[in-house]
Amino acid sequence: MNNVGLLLSFVLAVSTAWLAFARFQTKPDNNWPLVYYFFLVGFLNAYELVLNPNVVYVAVVCALLLRFEFMNERVVFFVRLVEVASLMNIGYNLIGAVLKSLR
Repeated sequence: MNNVGLLLSFVLAVSTAWLAFARFQTKPDNNWPLVYYFFLVGFLNAYELVLNPNVVYVAVVCALLLRFEFMNERVVFFVRLVEVASLMNIGYNLIGAVLKSLR
């Protein structure tokens, strides 16, 4: 991974942590998570074997469900939990890629 990929991995790792903490405090119909996922899918396509595509797409589907659906509070809570679990996996893999590149 080159320097741009390393910097992008770090920025995405910080953004992932921010989104995981802010997901339960913001409204579900916020557009900023979709901007984050746009860049995350771009990173996924540019740098293969860093992130698991299935985990990324589960998180994207959860974000889209939260943004464009009207659901019960229990279902919204469950979808948020699945998204945050996916974000924790994504953040762990991004930090691992950054630390691996720094060695």
